[in-house]
Amino acid sequence: MRSFKIGVAAAAIVCALSVTAEAGSCVRVGAIGDGLTHDLAVIMSTHGLANIIEGKGLKAKGPVHTTCSPGSVLTECRSSQMACK
Repeated sequence: MRSFKIGVAAAAIVCALSVTAEAGSCVRVGAIGDGLTHDLAVIMSTHGLANIIEGKGLKAKGPVHTTCSPGSVLTECRSSQMACK
């Protein structure tokens, strides 16, 4: 029973270290896009985000978060996403 507990503890430590190592190689990447309409601004920010992630040689991970705010003439959208090596 003691060896089983030690084995479980060792496995938990290995899992914790692997998650920490993976989280260290990930960054949140952001992009801003402007457009005359809300839809154009969303497209500009999300496509810009994809170009930045690809240009840095990273792989996108998780959902894209986009928030938009209307300006006097243009709508501005900010998109962000986690990206890992």
